[in-house]
Amino acid sequence: MRHRIVSGICAIFLLLAAASASVGVAAAADAGQSVEYTATGNKTAPAIQSAGPTQAIGDGPNGTAFVWKQIDGEGPGGYRIAVTVSSPHENLSICARANGSLSCTPVGPNGTAALTTPGTTGLGDLSVALYNTSTDTTLDRQPVSLQPIQRAGDIDDDGLNNSQEVAQGTNLTDADTDGDGLLDGTEVHQHGTTPTVADTDEDGVTDRTEIQQGTDPRQGDTDGDGLADERELTLGTNPTVADTDGDGLSDQREASGKTDPTDADTDDDGVVDGRELEVGTNPIQADTDADGVADGRELALGTDPTVADTDGDGIADGTELESGTAPTESDTDSDGLDDGRELAAGTSPTTVDTDGDGLSDGREVSDLGTDPLASDSDGDFLTDPQEVTWGTNPNSVLTPAWVTSSLLGFLIGTGLSVTAIRRGWVTRLSTAARLFIYRSLELDRDILEVNREIEATEGEDEADSAGIDVATAAEAFEQADQEFTPDARLVKLMLQVESGRMHQTAIVEATDWSKAKVSRLLSKMVDDDEVVKIRLGRENLICLERAKPQAADSPHAGDIKPPTPGG
Repeated sequence: MRHRIVSGICAIFLLLAAASASVGVAAAADAGQSVEYTATGNKTAPAIQSAGPTQAIGDGPNGTAFVWKQIDGEGPGGYRIAVTVSSPHENLSICARANGSLSCTPVGPNGTAALTTPGTTGLGDLSVALYNTSTDTTLDRQPVSLQPIQRAGDIDDDGLNNSQEVAQGTNLTDADTDGDGLLDGTEVHQHGTTPTVADTDEDGVTDRTEIQQGTDPRQGDTDGDGLADERELTLGTNPTVADTDGDGLSDQREASGKTDPTDADTDDDGVVDGRELEVGTNPIQADTDADGVADGRELALGTDPTVADTDGDGIADGTELESGTAPTESDTDSDGLDDGRELAAGTSPTTVDTDGDGLSDGREVSDLGTDPLASDSDGDFLTDPQEVTWGTNPNSVLTPAWVTSSLLGFLIGTGLSVTAIRRGWVTRLSTAARLFIYRSLELDRDILEVNREIEATEGEDEADSAGIDVATAAEAFEQADQEFTPDARLVKLMLQVESGRMHQTAIVEATDWSKAKVSRLLSKMVDDDEVVKIRLGRENLICLERAKPQAADSPHAGDIKPPTPGG
């Protein structure tokens, strides 16, 4: 029994001592005493290392900690404060003072202490103090400022309430947490961007800039063309359109190659870049085949912009256009010679018959072997078409030799015909035969006349026995190739053969013309002083002026007798 009493007395004493110590600590803390700690064995004095509310939801200005006014799971007594003390030892306590009230708690061996603020108001000047209970001194003091806020409030007025800001991790007192120019509430509610990151899609362009230019701040490549929005802005392309210049090629494809994604026709040849790749031309070279014609013009003309010589005639398309030939037709003038061969030969690729001899260039070169630039290839005074017509060799200068021989035979035959006419044999020939002889005689006379002129002017005595040379033969055959003799000249020719005189009836019979035609023709010839008409009884005598009878001017002209044939 006595032992119990002693024990009880001791317990009461200890409680009283503890209470006295607590009152001393409170008094010391309240008095603001601060005495330097010099306990034996401690080189560093204990100090408050950190102090703050465990329910803090954010940082306010000047080190203020935000806490909710309504604390979940906590009573209305106050806010819990956690304190950490450096160099802890026994007899240390932490006291919190606010709104005129004080709350203390001992520091644990590990240097930590937890206490509750005295109330929930007037916490703007809250502070905690480290107290040494053994010496009744305050070792350290640190302010702890708390600001209770409403969950539904919006301290920074950015469109996000305080609770949403805590959930998003944004700054409760900064309307634009990431500094991208967009309010936190605008980012969350309107654009779906992250309010704590200035570049939500990390494409190098801030969210606000993307919204201003129309790109999606949540997608690095808004138009899906393979180029990030930032790269497109650098290139000058439209980050909202996959093909900025509308040439059929995506911006990414052009940027990775050599074409300009902002210019539909990089080489300015008249063909957009996409079309060039389709037809096989080079979009950065205006003249892909280097033929002197731009790709666009070739497509318009129908030539091949990838082949320098579209028609394969040996001439580049550009050269053909300059020379006036068709670059899509190998033989522009359709003369049988390709344009390239014509230029090589010196002929005109736009003229069928360059030398105008009646033979096409192709026939002369490919078939005859004649010169398409000369109408007389062998220089024998006979044109190429004449020789072709007669079957002679237009490439041999010896042709006139046998032509002359043939002509001599022809002339001899003609001479015999003249003899026959003059001897009266002509009356025994048919009309057709007589006409042929008369016409042949004209050719004979022309040839002889040309030959006489040559001998007179050049004094040459090298003519053969018949008086026919090469030039004469060529001219004779050229004359033979012309139309038959005009009617008036034929009449004069007949008069020359008949010694300059013929009866009008004989002319009708010889020509087989009608009497009326002969009468009209002779009247005109009289008017033109080509012939003289003399009335002999019932007949008319037609004479050349040189063969007019002398008696024609006498009063007895009517007695003139008609000439006999051959006389």
